[in-house]
Amino acid sequence: MIRANHKKRWELFFRTYTAIQLKRHFHKIVVEGDYAVSTKPVLLISNHFSFWDGFIHFYLNDSVFHKKIHVMMLHEQLLKHRFLQWCGAFSVQRGRRDIIESLKYSCEVLTGNENLLVIFPQGEIQSQHNHNLSFGKGVHYLIEKCGKDVQIVFNVNLADYFSQKKPTLTCYLKEYVPEDGISLRDIENDFNLYLRDCIYNQREQ
Repeated sequence: MIRANHKKRWELFFRTYTAIQLKRHFHKIVVEGDYAVSTKPVLLISNHFSFWDGFIHFYLNDSVFHKKIHVMMLHEQLLKHRFLQWCGAFSVQRGRRDIIESLKYSCEVLTGNENLLVIFPQGEIQSQHNHNLSFGKGVHYLIEKCGKDVQIVFNVNLADYFSQKKPTLTCYLKEYVPEDGISLRDIENDFNLYLRDCIYNQREQ
């Protein structure tokens, strides 16, 4: 696997680049939800709906969480964009033993109170109109191993144009406290219920 290797110069560049690109391509960004910033490490479980996801989470970290960001991404994608490891990205390979190493590394990240870990449990970009996401087993592994020691936050990002030339991006956040012995299917269902609530809220705007 490829581990994150934060470099301040690249993080500053990516932070500036992110601010410029998001301002250029979105009418505005709105953050909504029920959450409180914690001193614990944060596990951010998010839908994966666009090219912009990495930029969005860099923005959310800077504006809300103020942590050292880590993002799990597919190995083949990180190989194409190796500079992202200097901004906190690390790799995972599906269907390989390497995934165990990536999950153990994720647990290591979640031992540091200064850290934020972003995962996309559906594993690939899917339409934001998909209301029933299927999760890989990794999210259950992380919650089972680390859930009691971290703040878990559900994140749903949705974009709508409404009457503007550029879309408005709404970032929904909700703290999630799983029950003991929770199953992968329970986590998946809880996230999908929250996703549908967020979509309903979008329709009501």
